[in-house]
Amino acid sequence: MLFILLKSARSYYGLVFILLLSTLLVNAQQKLGKVTGKVVDEKSAELPFVQVLLKRSADSSTVKAMLATDKGQFSFEIPDGKYILELRMMGYGTVYSKVFDMVNARNQSLDVIQLLPTSTQLAAVNVSSPPPFVERRADKLIVNLNGLGAGAPIMEVMNQLPGVSVTPDDRISLNGKSVQIYIDGKATTLSAEALAGMLKGISSSAIQKVELIAQPSAKYDAAGNGAIINIIRKRNYKAGLNGNVYTGGGKGTFGKANGGLNLNYKGKAYNLLLNLDYNYNKYFYDSYIASTFVDAQGIALSQSSTDIKSTRTNANYTPNLGMDFYLSKRTTLSASVKPGFQTFGRNSTANIDDVVGQSQFINLVHIRASNFSSGLRLQHQIDSLGRDLTVDLDYYRYGNYNDQDNRTVTFSPTSDLPSVVGQDRVFDVYAFKMDYTHPLAKGHQLEMGMKTSYVNAKNSNFYQDFTRQQTNLFNYKESISALYLTYARTGEKFSYQLGIRGEYTNGQGEQEFGKERFTRSYFQPFPSVHLDYKFTKNHSLSLGMNKRIERPGYESLNPLVRIISSNNLQQGNPALLPLIAYNADLWYGYKNAFFFGLTYSYSVDDFTSISVPLPDNTISTLPGNADYGSYFTLQAMYGKQVLPWWYTSTNAILSKRSFKGEFNGALLQSDGIASLSATSYNSFSLSRNFSVMLLFNYRGKSVDRTITNRAFTYITAGIRQQFLNKRASIQVNAMDIFKSYRNEYNQNSGTLQQLWRNQFETRMVKLNFSYSFGGTVKNTKKSNSAEDERKRSALSEN
Repeated sequence: MLFILLKSARSYYGLVFILLLSTLLVNAQQKLGKVTGKVVDEKSAELPFVQVLLKRSADSSTVKAMLATDKGQFSFEIPDGKYILELRMMGYGTVYSKVFDMVNARNQSLDVIQLLPTSTQLAAVNVSSPPPFVERRADKLIVNLNGLGAGAPIMEVMNQLPGVSVTPDDRISLNGKSVQIYIDGKATTLSAEALAGMLKGISSSAIQKVELIAQPSAKYDAAGNGAIINIIRKRNYKAGLNGNVYTGGGKGTFGKANGGLNLNYKGKAYNLLLNLDYNYNKYFYDSYIASTFVDAQGIALSQSSTDIKSTRTNANYTPNLGMDFYLSKRTTLSASVKPGFQTFGRNSTANIDDVVGQSQFINLVHIRASNFSSGLRLQHQIDSLGRDLTVDLDYYRYGNYNDQDNRTVTFSPTSDLPSVVGQDRVFDVYAFKMDYTHPLAKGHQLEMGMKTSYVNAKNSNFYQDFTRQQTNLFNYKESISALYLTYARTGEKFSYQLGIRGEYTNGQGEQEFGKERFTRSYFQPFPSVHLDYKFTKNHSLSLGMNKRIERPGYESLNPLVRIISSNNLQQGNPALLPLIAYNADLWYGYKNAFFFGLTYSYSVDDFTSISVPLPDNTISTLPGNADYGSYFTLQAMYGKQVLPWWYTSTNAILSKRSFKGEFNGALLQSDGIASLSATSYNSFSLSRNFSVMLLFNYRGKSVDRTITNRAFTYITAGIRQQFLNKRASIQVNAMDIFKSYRNEYNQNSGTLQQLWRNQFETRMVKLNFSYSFGGTVKNTKKSNSAEDERKRSALSEN
């Protein structure tokens, strides 16, 4: 029945309407009381457009949020219970009200609440410290930055968050799992390289909080077997202009540069956001590949080696324009346009020694990439009870145009073989999404929604040498339709969230050369459960379970060849199946500072990477499916302001991965090995405006499916000076001081054994400057949805 509903757009809206109607009937008899109040500034003048958050006093979970009127007035209609108010305004200290009790739906009028430029004790309210650094929810961990990073790029602050690790080549993980980055609740639209550049350009001073979601609920796209990191930016809630300008540079073997401007202007009827970000990086990337061909008994038949030296340049320019139009007090229309431009160049030389003899392969690559995303979001607060309807419409286009000039020289006077390769990749993504939130009595809440998306991916290869010319095309079209429903309760001791999501996928691929076609259609349900129990104020226990799917990236399905060297190729696999994963984690928390957890994941049709020998003595590396894979971890995390001058965030993970699969006619099975990894970030404030930072990172030897990774460690240190009343800061970081980072691994593909030794620029010094400017215009009387599809369009660097 659900399969038929998912096939029919008309049935989507019918089911959503029925669900909405049923929840309205359930809530019809709920008795509500009204609480009102008023906000003034330090001169007792009405303070307009203050952000007012209504929270439960038991666990500080947000029930409702609103902006005060132009006269500083606010009101909430709420059921019985104990509550607290949090009031925020840029340029003013955050204020928390006293706990008040709503009894028998009796209306209440609170005393006038005053916000001051600096924190002080008020008669009408209790002004407390900022929100706790870490807040635990049933389905996520919320980290309130509270000035953490002091303007440093958010990429550099990531290592300071509980369970988060960032390697020198900008790979981000949470609790040992890969992550998808969201910004303000929407998945990012950039490739991995461009995303890293963007995160290095965003100042941490522009970030309010970061949500760490290790086990995403049914509300999120089921795609991706990893975690989600949702970065919530600060908004300008007071009329006027605010902004931030930053610039930086670095030097390793080559120079680097970045810079940008962030502007936010808020008028009475609109809010304008403009971001201009630029990042340039030149670096070396060297690889040594030793290949051994073996027979069924493991006896070596032949060997080859490839030594690649390359210099690469990468430049990203990412402007972003967004506007919020306040159509009414409860309705906001948001529009955004984000073009992006990238250039990439590679100049590499590969020295090859194989059974044919010695040769040299010269590879010159120039890539022009562009992406364009636009979106509309309509958000309507149906009433002050927290009922909310959000509609998203998004379009995303990514184009990657790759030109290569190659020469193969075999050290023979008559052998100089030039060739030209052109590879184009274009992705178009369309998405529509609708979400509805409906609070119920006594801390219960219902959420439901739907999403539909369509992707058209076009790939072309052109090859020409002095003997032949060849063109090949691969096109892939995919549509995904989904419905979800979650039910949650937030209590003083026990909280939970239950969810179910259904997704129907239809994909069609066609390769012109050989006329190969494939069609894949399937429906999958994705349940999720999150439980949280607070034994006392300091002790808590949480359990999360879900089912996820990881669909192959569009590039992983593309069979067209990408060139590494004359005897090493990469290509996708159209027969690659989606991975289905079943995940569970159990966490104990102490004072929201120490966490100890157990996690387990079991994957069917697990992804892995294999190398296949071809008849012409070349080797092609492509993705494949194993029968199963499992991943188990023991984790400990500690993040706390230990002393007024010392903050630490330390994580340790003991993990083990096993898998089984058949590749190249050989059965490969591994029980894995226990692997230890640890990260420790420490910041020491030597004065009010001067601090020192030290980051230690260790990764032990590990077995990841067919790959055995070598151990490595690296250390980064830095200093930061703030001035101009903390509006400006200068930061100097020395990365990988001892040049100890390693990327080395052995890959077992059955009849082919390979050693990969990669070395790239990790030791460098970086200088960053950041300045926040602008005030406010005072008046005492008045004062995104194409998520998974965009991630899967990312292209990896060869």
